[in-house]
Amino acid sequence: MTLFSLFPARLLATCLTSVLLAVAIAAPVSASDDIDTSNATFAEAIQAVKDRDFRHAIKLFRLQAEQNQHDAQYNLALLLEAGKGAPQNFSEALVWAWSAKLGGIEASGDLAEDLLDMLPEDAVDDVRKKVKQRLEDRIDAGNAPAVYQLAQYHLEIVEEPDFEMAYIWYSISTAIGLPGSLEARDDARGNVDDEKIAELQDKAGTIYESLTITSD
Repeated sequence: MTLFSLFPARLLATCLTSVLLAVAIAAPVSASDDIDTSNATFAEAIQAVKDRDFRHAIKLFRLQAEQNQHDAQYNLALLLEAGKGAPQNFSEALVWAWSAKLGGIEASGDLAEDLLDMLPEDAVDDVRKKVKQRLEDRIDAGNAPAVYQLAQYHLEIVEEPDFEMAYIWYSISTAIGLPGSLEARDDARGNVDDEKIAELQDKAGTIYESLTITSD
């Protein structure tokens, strides 16, 4: 969920091949998620999968994934995991699966768990760094949803939950006004030592003042 108006949810198509593109409703994509590719492009990618033109499908899904369209990220992860349209790449698939999960595509969590079983820990650590860097780059560019997602990252993607960092970023997300942030912030605070709260609040305030968040 985000602060800003949502586009209508898009259905992920049923694939006519062994690659499963979820028969489920994708999370709504917000205007703040840097979309500059269209629903028509997404539909073209789905048709390419149905036509078994996986190389073209990957090209289109990757274009949209890079623009933070989370349903496209999930579909790209599925194709990369299956090795359709490009050689299998579990590490890249995990980058997009985790990105889609943070963007609200619930099925991506199951895909990420499967991928974790296929990768050594050093590769997983590298993927974590890439996912975090993508979020930080989006925040630097003024993307509001990435703030909430970075807080989630510190609870759901890191090896061990980091409640202090989650509290900082949920605090910033609450200040921005993103839905669900206040409750998540208070839940994270419940797992932080009281003597650390003032320090963490100072850090959150400093970061918040440095940000230029937009709705675009």
